[in-house]
Formats: sequence, structure tokens, C-alpha cells
Amino acid sequence: MRNISYLFMSVLAAALIFGYSATQAIAKDMMPGSVDVKVLLNNDKVKVSEAVRSPGTIVPMHTHPTFFAYYIDAAQVKLTSPDGKETIKNIPAGKFLWFPEGVTHSVEILGTANQHVLVVEWK
Repeated sequence: MRNISYLFMSVLAAALIFGYSATQAIAKDMMPGSVDVKVLLNNDKVKVSEAVRSPGTIVPMHTHPTFFAYYIDAAQVKLTSPDGKETIKNIPAGKFLWFPEGVTHSVEILGTANQHVLVVEWK
């Protein structure tokens, strides 16, 4: 776990150094109503959160600023967009995903394994 933390923080530092915009508007809470999210860092530039969710957990519809996610463990999730379109994704452990500003979705954790993810949102 310690190596993953160092890797994650290295990627975060590199992103900030290479000039990703930190001037985006502060978004609503990344995952409203979630009690399974631990905020690791929250300043005027970024919000770094860790979430561990069990199968069956549903995260309500929410919108992100620009963000990336690092999946510590493999996860199967169902993403639902505001128009009702559903997509099932099997995300492998160690996967980094980048998302542009304005991604709106709800998330349902499927399968038998917990979702364990680190999320970095730019403000």
C-alpha cells in the first residue's frame, strides 16, 4: 500500500508541475451523501479523496470538475448518465483514468469485490 501511495502522490505532483489548470470552479461534493469517502487533501488547488465501497453501493448523480482516478483494486461498476444511458465497466487494478470537466453520472458497485479508488479533482 505504501508503494501505491508514493506512486499516486508522484503522479499528482507531476500533474501540478506540468501546469494543469487549477482555476476551475469548485464543484459540488464529489459524491454527495457518501460516508465511504475519506478526504486525504483539500486545498485551493485540488481535492484528493479515497473511496472504498462494497458491492451494491449506489452513489447518486453528481458532477465532477476535471479529475483522474486511480483504481487500487479491480472493480466492476455501472455508470448511469443523466439521460439514463447505462454502461458497465470492468476496471483493472492499477488503472489510471482521466476525465474532463463536467462529467455527470451515478455509480453502482457491481460484482463481489469492493471498489477502492483514489480520486484527484482540480478546482
